[in-house]
Amino acid sequence: MVTSRSSRPASQWIVGVRVFSGRPDPTWEPNPGVVAALLATWEQLEPAHGVPPAPPPLGYGGSFLRDPDGREWSAYAGMVTLRDDSRSVWRGDPDRQFERALLASAPPGLLPTDLGPGAPLVRAK
Repeated sequence: MVTSRSSRPASQWIVGVRVFSGRPDPTWEPNPGVVAALLATWEQLEPAHGVPPAPPPLGYGGSFLRDPDGREWSAYAGMVTLRDDSRSVWRGDPDRQFERALLASAPPGLLPTDLGPGAPLVRAK
């Protein structure tokens, strides 16, 4: 299976939303203030027990923040997972503040209208 690769330099922070099947998902470079706010939010989240729910095979599958070193924070259904080369750490985000902040950082018009600022998040089943 062939997957697309971003042409962005590895020195950038990237935010993205897993929403499409068969075409590239929307990604963008967040401003430094957004990154700082997201990292501060992460630090305030409580450790979660258990594994996050799996996203559905089609439709909204969560959002993510990726740092220049390849660490990735994935937010979906009230949980945020930090993955790096050696581990995964889960934290609860019951109000989905991390996930909402990721979505709110998107440039205008980039996301489907049901995911944009002010739109309700898709609930996990």
